[in-house]
Amino acid sequence: MRSAARMFSAAATAAPRGTDIWPQSRGKCLRRWRGFAHVTHFRFPFHFHFHLVPFIFKQNEKSGQKINRIKFHGHQSVGNVKRDASDEAKAMKHKWCCSLLPVSPPPFAHWHAKWLLVATAFCIWLFLIVLVMVQQPQDNGTICGRGTKLERGKAKNEKEKSDENQIEIEQMGEQLEALRRENERLKEENSLINPTKRNDQPKNGQAAELYSKEHELARRELDRLIMELLYTRVSISSRKEQLEGQRDGQQLFNDEQILHLLAHSRRFAHVDGAEHWHRRALARVALHIQNALHALQHPKECGKARLLLCELNKGCGFGCQFHHVVYCLLMAAATNRTMLLERDGAEWRYSRDGWAAVFRSVGSCTFAEHVPLSVVVDQFTGINQPNSPRIVRLPVVDGLSSRPPHLPLAFPAQFADVLLTHHSNPPVFFLGQFVAFLMRKNERTNKFVEETMRRIPFELGPVVGLQIRRTDKVGTEAAFHHVNEYMRWAELWFRMEQKKLEARTEWAKKGFEIWANDESAEAALPSNRYSDRSLLGVIADVHILAHCSYIVCTFSSQVCRLSYELMQSLHGDAAERVHSLDDIFYFGGQLAHEWEAIGEFSPTTDEQIELRPGDVIGVAGNHWNGFSKGTNRRTRKSGLFPSYLAREKWRIVDFAIFDQRQNKNETIN
Repeated sequence: MRSAARMFSAAATAAPRGTDIWPQSRGKCLRRWRGFAHVTHFRFPFHFHFHLVPFIFKQNEKSGQKINRIKFHGHQSVGNVKRDASDEAKAMKHKWCCSLLPVSPPPFAHWHAKWLLVATAFCIWLFLIVLVMVQQPQDNGTICGRGTKLERGKAKNEKEKSDENQIEIEQMGEQLEALRRENERLKEENSLINPTKRNDQPKNGQAAELYSKEHELARRELDRLIMELLYTRVSISSRKEQLEGQRDGQQLFNDEQILHLLAHSRRFAHVDGAEHWHRRALARVALHIQNALHALQHPKECGKARLLLCELNKGCGFGCQFHHVVYCLLMAAATNRTMLLERDGAEWRYSRDGWAAVFRSVGSCTFAEHVPLSVVVDQFTGINQPNSPRIVRLPVVDGLSSRPPHLPLAFPAQFADVLLTHHSNPPVFFLGQFVAFLMRKNERTNKFVEETMRRIPFELGPVVGLQIRRTDKVGTEAAFHHVNEYMRWAELWFRMEQKKLEARTEWAKKGFEIWANDESAEAALPSNRYSDRSLLGVIADVHILAHCSYIVCTFSSQVCRLSYELMQSLHGDAAERVHSLDDIFYFGGQLAHEWEAIGEFSPTTDEQIELRPGDVIGVAGNHWNGFSKGTNRRTRKSGLFPSYLAREKWRIVDFAIFDQRQNKNETIN
């Protein structure tokens, strides 16, 4: 706008006096000029000014006025324009207004400007092409990058949806597979079960009965009688072998005959899929017990829960201390209390890091948080303790002033029929569930045990575990037993399995392969016993023995009994998978172990006692030679009696926490 004004000013000053340069339509021209102001001036990088004035004169031509073209060369103007005298005053006024605008620098020649404009346009065009070519990869990359991100986001969302769909499909597949297996199982049971024996309305969620409880008790009694006969034969053979130095052919024949008889009897436990039937039933009971123990040890509000405190550091070895914690948890279940270790088991002479060094926590409540120092803790006096306080401290089992009926070898009345039908020794199975709950390994212990167990090829066939007591235990807690005694019973078991499986040709060519844990034996020395290495070693030994097909050990050993108890949680009915060279199974501090006489016996020596059917006998032990020792409750006489004439008298007690109702371990206000 300012450039155009300066052009008109230059033309007016350059014309001679009296010469008119304005058309009569000057007002219109000025208005057009003002309307064109926004496109009249361009500034280029090299200070060249180009003025678009032809548009102005084109507008004047449209007005009908005859004018000459004006060409600018610098600030000179060429040409004359005639105008009317009447408009002179107005023209001068416009001239004076335009002269107030600043003067524009003179433009280049017309031809020079034209070529310079072309060159400039060409340079700009070339510059833009180069710029586009240079930035094309970057732009493409940016676009591609943005596109890739969008595509990745879409792909991620699609993948997540696909994964979710896949998970749902897998879950549905697992459910369908479970239903299919359950359907096949039911079909199998329906085809195997005698309709006259099947219970069409199972109770307590149990599966249809394959055999009755009486059938299973009779079968196990037959096994027991044959086994007692085998004990007698082996004892006689051992004595003759010691006296004569060899075994005669008749003894070998008799032993072989008994093994055949026992193997044939035990095969009945596998007929009609009975073994799987037993496993499924026991698995249901085990799950019920584990859930009840978990609920007991994880109350909703620890601050209101009834607590039972247990001292970990009992003055004995690892197996004894672990059984002491089992006893504490058993009493907690009997009294519906949550069991806590004193000081959370942090002070344990087997490990500076305490119970948590090798095992998981026993529950969600902690001693430090939920047993205030200001609280006076009362001593536990019995199940029906008067004015039952919220927190009590349990003494060692030998220090109980009142011995509750829930002590071993009792088992819950809630599972009595199921356990008597499906397990040969229900008290051991019941204790095994408590052992399994407490012996939950932490990550460190689990890694150590797995690495140790990988050294033994369990997958190659049956493995017999021998727990041979040596070091300081021999001569104090137990008598010495030669390795030959252990190997004799291992060999007998393999021979019986050979006959039971009817695979004589496969077994005849196979000998014994022996694996030993020298590190564990070295760590068990008295000088190394109270260390983490020794602790991990004995835990690994317990798990290895529990995973074996058969154990030969001495029940006087806590480790032996601990392994046997844990075995019940792994193999179902594993009651017959052990042979003890000394004691029968017992639990330290248990109630009296009693048998019931099933026949008459008249003593022939002063060492023997009389028996009548129905007599209750307090059993001291089995001598493994056909006779056991005990006290007749009727006659109050102690002595020997034939083992086959007495059977177990079970202790069945009600445990409220195993009812169908979930335990409510809360303080009653």
